[in-house]
Amino acid sequence: MATKRKYLRNVVDNQKPEENVIRVTNRVQSSNYVRRALWLFQGTRKENQPPAFDTVIITAIDNAITKAIIISEVVRRRIAGLYQINTIKQVEINEVYEPLEEGLVTVNVSRKLASFQIKLTKTPTEQERKEPGFHELLPPDQIQTTRPERQRSPRGNRSKSDNRRNYSNRRDDRDDNRVNRRDNRRDNRDDNRRDNRDDRRDKRGDRRDNRDNRRDNRDNRDNRDDRRDNRDNRDDRRDNRDNRDNRGNRDNRDNRDNRDNRDHRDNRDNRDNRDHRDNREKRDNRDNRERDNKEGGQQKTRGGVKQQQ
Repeated sequence: MATKRKYLRNVVDNQKPEENVIRVTNRVQSSNYVRRALWLFQGTRKENQPPAFDTVIITAIDNAITKAIIISEVVRRRIAGLYQINTIKQVEINEVYEPLEEGLVTVNVSRKLASFQIKLTKTPTEQERKEPGFHELLPPDQIQTTRPERQRSPRGNRSKSDNRRNYSNRRDDRDDNRVNRRDNRRDNRDDNRRDNRDDRRDKRGDRRDNRDNRRDNRDNRDNRDDRRDNRDNRDDRRDNRDNRDNRGNRDNRDNRDNRDNRDHRDNRDNRDNRDHRDNREKRDNRDNRERDNKEGGQQKTRGGVKQQQ
C-alpha cells in the first residue's frame, strides 16, 4: 500500500472503440448503459439524430461480466427482433505507473485478461448462426417495448389554492410521518430495553439455576463420600464377621488343646496309677518276703530247740 501511494496508475488505450461498442465497468450504473443501447438502436428526436444501428456490442472484463449480461437481457426485452451472440476473447491491457516522488522510475505493466463480448444484432449472418454462443429471438410475450405510463392529473386544471392545499397537506403528512417515526423509534427502544431486561433476568435465573446445580452437585459429592464411608463400614463389618469366624476357630482350637490336655492328664493319671500299682506290688512282694523270712526263722529256731533237746 505504501508503494501504491507513490505512483499514479494510467491505463494506455491505443484503440478507440467504435460508436456502437459499449464497455461496461462497475463504476457506472447499469441504467446508463441500457439508455445508451436503446439510443443506439432507436435514435432520438433531437436534430442531431445519429443513424440507427442494427448491431450493438457490449464488452466487459472480470467482475463486470455479470453486469453486461443483465444489460443485454434488459435491452432484448425492450426491443423486438434482437439476436444474441456470446463470445470469449483475450485482451491485453497496458498500465503505466507514474511516480509522484523524485527519484522513482515509471513502471510499465501489461496484463492479459479474459473479456466477454455480447453482440446484439437484428441481421445475423449464417456463420454467426452456427456459433455455439448464438441465441434465438425471445418469445413476443416476454418483450415490453414501452413502459407503463404513470397516471398524472393535468396541471392546467389545478389552481393556486389547490397547490397550496396540497403543499400544506404534504407538510402535514411529513410531520405526521416524522411523529410516527419518532414514536416507532421510542417504542422500539422501549421494547429493546424491555427485551434486554428480560434477557438479563433470564441470565440471572440461569446463573441461580447453575448455582443450585452446583450445590446439588456438592451434595451429591457428599453423598458419594457417605456411600464410600458406608462401604468402608461394610468392609469393616465383613472383617468383623471374619474375625468372629476366626474366634470360633480359635475356640475350636482351644477345645482341641483342652482335649489334648485332658488326654495328657489321663495319660499322667494312668502313669500315676501304674506307678502306684507297681509300688503296691513291690510292697506286697516285700511283705511276702518278710513273712517268708519270719516263717523260715521260726522253723530254724524250732529245729535248733529240738536238737538241743
